[in-house]
This record gives sequence, structure tokens and C-alpha cells, in this order.
Amino acid sequence: MTNKPSQDKLDEIKSNFDFFDDDSNGKIDLNEFIKLLNIIEPTATKEQAEEGFTIIDDDNNGVIDFAEFINWWQSYWWQY
Repeated sequence: MTNKPSQDKLDEIKSNFDFFDDDSNGKIDLNEFIKLLNIIEPTATKEQAEEGFTIIDDDNNGVIDFAEFINWWQSYWWQY
């Protein structure tokens, strides 16, 4: 993470994360990420979503956890 977010910003990011975490398991899987990307970037293709997901999933465990989401949301989400 480039900067530690304020508590208000952290709460906002957590709210966004929870919104897209459809099954409330604390992780965003590829299908949830595709839905997320379709909202923030409607012209994104499935291939772009898959590529972005792979980049965000730092530990390559097949899901985006909250720490990975924070890093992406604060720094890179606008690139997708």
C-alpha cells in the first residue's frame, strides 16, 4: 500500500469491498470482480477483468482479499 488510509477512507473502502463480496466470505472471487469491473468500467472485457484480477491477486490464491483490494482501490482501480 502506498499510503495508510485514514479511518474514514478505510471504512469507505471496506464498504465498497463488502458491496462486491456477494457471498460475504471476506474475499472477492473472479466472478465478483467481473461484476465490480462491469460497474466501474462498463466497456471492460472479460479478458481485461481476468488480467486485472490476476494482477491484483498478489499471493495468487485465486481470490482478492481485503488487503489486496485496499492496494488496488487506492492506487490502480482507475487503470481498468
